[in-house]
Amino acid sequence: MLMMLGLLLCALLVLTALVRGLLLFPWCGARRGWSLALRRYGLSVLLCVSVTAWELGALYGFSWRHLGRVSQVEMANTAVAYAYPQVYADLGELRHDYARFRPSVSYWNSWRFEERITVWDKLLGDTDYQVRLPDRVVVLNVHGTPQYDYALEDEQIIAPDRADMGLIARVQSRDSYATELQDLQASWSQPGRGEVRLQERCLSAYSAQPRGLNLQLTAKEHHPLTITPRFGFYRMTLGLSPADDYGYGSQDIQRISRAEFMRLRDCND
Repeated sequence: MLMMLGLLLCALLVLTALVRGLLLFPWCGARRGWSLALRRYGLSVLLCVSVTAWELGALYGFSWRHLGRVSQVEMANTAVAYAYPQVYADLGELRHDYARFRPSVSYWNSWRFEERITVWDKLLGDTDYQVRLPDRVVVLNVHGTPQYDYALEDEQIIAPDRADMGLIARVQSRDSYATELQDLQASWSQPGRGEVRLQERCLSAYSAQPRGLNLQLTAKEHHPLTITPRFGFYRMTLGLSPADDYGYGSQDIQRISRAEFMRLRDCND
């Protein structure tokens, strides 16, 4: 309650200053002279000029910390390192797998379906940039600091030069009392297009043509779990829900490099 009152008081003070600076200052200057108007309303005019400069900076994507716009190359490198922390350090490494890909850095566009960024959004404080990567979009603030990222829809994804995928997973039951999974099996929806290895609770799967494939895991007295893989290589923790549980299976996903997958694919670690 006190916070709300404080915000209302601040809003009232700002509104009063704007009225004094935008209306009373020119009226007083025209009627009684500009020298007197500046003495009476100088602080209000200064506030109006500051707010105007701030809002123009918001429309331009200006960073007051850097006294300019952050370069698109710097934003792209930051976004790559944020989205793929153990895979690519910067845009140069990303192009080893995506030679023809060029990231898109936008201040006004959004890659979420049915989401638009308007002038009012910018004036009201939405000063984020969005960097489109092959399968994700990273949102950075106006200073170039990553805020969060989100996955693109399947039809928006750009495939790497080698459009394959692999995953290493630890498979477990979501039943806290289960000590082991019985009759655990895994198979591709089209077995001829991929390979699967199971060693105790370690799952290794690879496909050179993953588009349109599903990987299904089954175990005795558990609901089946279906995975729809994307391009690239991943380490996962997969949880199968017990048959008497209405919950869905869980997936904890981490992107890894091709070299890391090749090292782990035999489930020896």
